[in-house]
Amino acid sequence: MNERSKARISFFIYLSILIIFDIKYSFMILNMFLAFAALELSFLLPLFKVKQKSEIPVSSLFYIIFILLSPNVFYVVTDLIHLNIYEFNYKKGLVLEEWKNFFVLTSGVIIAIYYYILMLKQVNNLLQTKWRKGMLFVFILLSSIGIFIGRFLRFHSIHLFTEPLSLVRQFVYAMNGSSVLFIIWLTLLQCTVWWLFVDVKRRGL
Repeated sequence: MNERSKARISFFIYLSILIIFDIKYSFMILNMFLAFAALELSFLLPLFKVKQKSEIPVSSLFYIIFILLSPNVFYVVTDLIHLNIYEFNYKKGLVLEEWKNFFVLTSGVIIAIYYYILMLKQVNNLLQTKWRKGMLFVFILLSSIGIFIGRFLRFHSIHLFTEPLSLVRQFVYAMNGSSVLFIIWLTLLQCTVWWLFVDVKRRGL
């Protein structure tokens, strides 16, 4: 089974789990849908590679939409913070409700990381230039900034078109030592995933 098929099957299975289980993480339905949408767009990247000047407008629009949606993939990883609604006090014994929700939320995060790896592979394959690693780093950094904006400023990708000035103004206002550190940490996490799972060279042992 190829990677794209695995991604699609895992998406529909996970959505079924979210619908069947009566859990407090119904927001994961939207979050996983956005992550899956970004992944699907990444598989289309080669189709929009510019071959002649007349294709530049359409290709540029597609790449912009993809870049705006791409932070939604790793954003799911930050949903782990929602586990804090449970105590997880092992001294009180095994509380199945807590661990059921742990299973559901963590499963979504693992799937999202898989999506992220596949998405980075697509971007990596598209960038066939000597500046590839630098451009990938910028892509990852933009993703971290997008995650910060979504997590703490509660803006969505569409707001860049509907409320661009408000988004930029609030982002600039929110910049301080803590927010910069958050963006750095998220960037390091994503770079780690890229280094471990994407930047693989076939070499002898």
